Amino acid sequence: MTRSSNELAYFIGYTLIHADRVVLVSPWLSDVELRFPVNDQISRRELLLSEAVAELTDTDITFLINGTEDHNDYIKSRVERNATIVDVPDLHAKAVITDDWVYAGSANITRRGLLINRELCKIVTNDHNDADTYVQEEIHISL
Repeated sequence: MTRSSNELAYFIGYTLIHADRVVLVSPWLSDVELRFPVNDQISRRELLLSEAVAELTDTDITFLINGTEDHNDYIKSRVERNATIVDVPDLHAKAVITDDWVYAGSANITRRGLLINRELCKIVTNDHNDADTYVQEEIHISL
């Protein structure tokens, strides 16, 4: 039996609704389906990542991806109007970072990472109290 990281789809949805700043870190990125808590900010409880980014314009969203991977071209073209994309050729880290929390682990934000592969991830407090500072201090990338 395969154990998925489907909770990551909900955590991303939750953070996009509740956080002012979100940094999504994934070398490979797909237009995955996210799940959202009951809220008055979006039209449906399930949206593709690109749809959520387009609807949640009050959330400051940055994607750190491996820009040398052709796989990422589709999602880049779908979100670049409403989010910042930073290409990091040697990126291997995977995380969802907010000012308060960090979801860190092995799962790429792809269908395989969320639904098929066995992944290990956990949520920890962001001791830096700022998403950009966390990225600077822990991943050594300036935003």
